[in-house]
Amino acid sequence: MINYIKTENSFNKVLKRGLKDSEKVSLFFTSPYDQASRNILSEVEKGNHKLENSLNVVDSFETPHAFVACNTTQVPCLVFIRNKKKYTEYYVPFIYEKLGVTLP
Repeated sequence: MINYIKTENSFNKVLKRGLKDSEKVSLFFTSPYDQASRNILSEVEKGNHKLENSLNVVDSFETPHAFVACNTTQVPCLVFIRNKKKYTEYYVPFIYEKLGVTLP
């Protein structure tokens, strides 16, 4: 399931849920002008993934605050929040691997 985050308020709720609870949260930072981001999202939308939880998609133009909150400056970027710790991945083949998407 893909959850598109459109506002800073909804992003803050997702972030707080991941940092306070023991729930696993996946954040995928993307830009509409980045081809790699669009390729990854199209594969996830097709159902070509092995995600256990929902994937929260954060757009760089709609919620720029989210990039500052997660200390990231580039797209595509995948951030997992587990056990109150953030794990960040920038390398595109590793993002495919972490999402369980087969390379096109």
